[in-house]
Amino acid sequence: MSYIEELYKTRKWYVSHEILCIEPIEAIDQNEFIVWENLILIEAHSPEEAYIKAIERGIANESEISIGEKKGTIKFKGLKDLVLIYDDLEDGAEIEWREMKLSKKEIELLLKKKEDFHAFNPTNFDKDSLE
Repeated sequence: MSYIEELYKTRKWYVSHEILCIEPIEAIDQNEFIVWENLILIEAHSPEEAYIKAIERGIANESEISIGEKKGTIKFKGLKDLVLIYDDLEDGAEIEWREMKLSKKEIELLLKKKEDFHAFNPTNFDKDSLE
């Protein structure tokens, strides 16, 4: 059995990158939309099962939303990625990784200061979000 076959046989967790978009109910000419990339844990015994569950979950997340007096909908647009988690889920487990080729300048631009991390500065809606 190959390394990859062994991974798919013994691992059961995936990370789904679902893309949701907030769209106004009233048709208006709009160039920019609020888009969420949600990273979701999916338990499955194969990539195909994980894909089906991720799509079903994304569709189930569609709903109506009100921000102030403006009404809109949260629409599931699809998946950006679906990643097998290689490690067992525990403190310090590697959930996901990406390989890149970057210049020194690009590496510097990739890094953020602590106060700019999402955990310290979550995004909030404002009333203009559906315009």
